Amino acid sequence: MPNIHISSSKYMAPSKLQGWQWLPYIDKIMLDVVKRAITIIDKRIKGSKPCEAAFKTLPDGKSFTDIWNLKNVWISYDPDRSGNKYGVALNKQHISITAYALAMGQWMTAATIIHELAHVNGAPGNNTQAEDMLLKCMLKQHHNPNIIGQIRNSKLKNVALV
Repeated sequence: MPNIHISSSKYMAPSKLQGWQWLPYIDKIMLDVVKRAITIIDKRIKGSKPCEAAFKTLPDGKSFTDIWNLKNVWISYDPDRSGNKYGVALNKQHISITAYALAMGQWMTAATIIHELAHVNGAPGNNTQAEDMLLKCMLKQHHNPNIIGQIRNSKLKNVALV
């Protein structure tokens, strides 16, 4: 499962990019939300046949469990509370979840993590492919057909934003 970026991690987070930040979780409440979201995904969603099959249709062709088991994926914290952003994936290994998404609770955080993991598996940022994974990964109630990530080229390769 993905690693959580905390202060004691030996993780080299990306620098701030296009307003996004990859900070460690230092607030216990926010850390608890992301931990509960990871538990939901690990216990209830991982291994679900529709979710596994849907992830295999993404450009990199890996199952959800394949992506979930990657050792180099890290989940960081972004303090943005504007309501305009939920999460971001950078270079298929750096994920950051906003304070806004975390404040909506463990289920929205789980949905955001799954969306970002779809980008890790190659989902582009110019259509609803990443968001549509929620329909097959037991999070249909959190699916928003208006969410289209976007990819912006930068010095750090591609950034998939939501």
